Amino acid sequence: MNCEQDMPELAAYALAALDPADAVRVDGHVRECPACAADVDGLRTTLAAARALPVEEMLGNWSGKLPELREAAVRAALAEIPGVTGS
Repeated sequence: MNCEQDMPELAAYALAALDPADAVRVDGHVRECPACAADVDGLRTTLAAARALPVEEMLGNWSGKLPELREAAVRAALAEIPGVTGS
């Protein structure tokens, strides 16, 4: 990626946690930068997968669970793409 946008700001943007002026600025950047748009899409997919987990899954020992979460995020992202089916 050849861009000066930092990941914490992109994460705040994906969470809709930026103040309005910063949100407009970052939105304009994301619309013009394919790399940052992909990062934001990935963040939003991960957030959606995490929000879908039962509360019990969010607490406790996370060792060994990240691959499953990553797979769920990929499946969720694929489900949103018209014409793509998961295997």
